[in-house]
Amino acid sequence: MSLPFLRPLALPRPSNLRSFLLPIVRNLSTTTALAKPYRITRTATNGMPVYLLSKRGGNLKQTKLRRIEGDINVLRSDLQFALGVEEKDVVINQLTKHIIVRGHKKQELCKFLEEHKF
Repeated sequence: MSLPFLRPLALPRPSNLRSFLLPIVRNLSTTTALAKPYRITRTATNGMPVYLLSKRGGNLKQTKLRRIEGDINVLRSDLQFALGVEEKDVVINQLTKHIIVRGHKKQELCKFLEEHKF
């Protein structure tokens, strides 16, 4: 009994393999003593995932940090200390795993991320 519609799947594209295997290889190559409990991945164009937002007619200025993996609470406290802002000015959106900072702080956030080699 032959079923011609059941064919073997094609091999995955190299870009899919790389995006799947690269985080595994990075975790193996870093030591656990030096590794942070969080990681921020770059965008598809190799940029930092930091975005400026203006809400309420431009009166509310915010900065959003996306693409966070790991312990987001530790990153929040590190950012709060590095930027020198109060606790209420750095908020975590637990649903989307984004950190929102009050004010336009893109340069400071990018500097922090560059210093920590993200």
